[in-house]
Amino acid sequence: MPKATVNPEAHRFELETCPGGFVSLRTLSFHEMELRKDIAGRMYQEETRGNVKAAQSGKKLSDEELLRAYFESANVKVTEYEFRNMVIEHNLFIDDAETQLIDFSKPMPTWKLDPKIGEEINRYIAQLTQMDEDDVAPLPKSPSPSYSEETELPDESMVTT
Repeated sequence: MPKATVNPEAHRFELETCPGGFVSLRTLSFHEMELRKDIAGRMYQEETRGNVKAAQSGKKLSDEELLRAYFESANVKVTEYEFRNMVIEHNLFIDDAETQLIDFSKPMPTWKLDPKIGEEINRYIAQLTQMDEDDVAPLPKSPSPSYSEETELPDESMVTT
């Protein structure tokens, strides 16, 4: 039977930006990837209800007539999530005395991580979290004979409202 669970083996990466440094990363499960997407961004849309003519004329609408749209970006939260859940071993210290390892389970400001090292680790994380085009089969073309990619849309001047 085909195995359908995430590979528990760690991927070790030697850091070019931190000679002698390394990180071992694990692959996120599908559930963890979905949680990561939830953290990544939340989008809300705006919708006009009822008084469409007032909305088109620029007239101020009541709260009952207008539903607003928002987009939240949570890049820091996603990065903290990825580092906390994917870095299972490393030898990166906060100080030169090599007495305190960076604790990726704490908020990012406590890491004091060099940006070049952080970006390199981000690239390795991206290798493990981004799907390649080869990973997903393309959707088949529509079997409908009435649809073709060459179908032209009607000229806007011919459309009546």
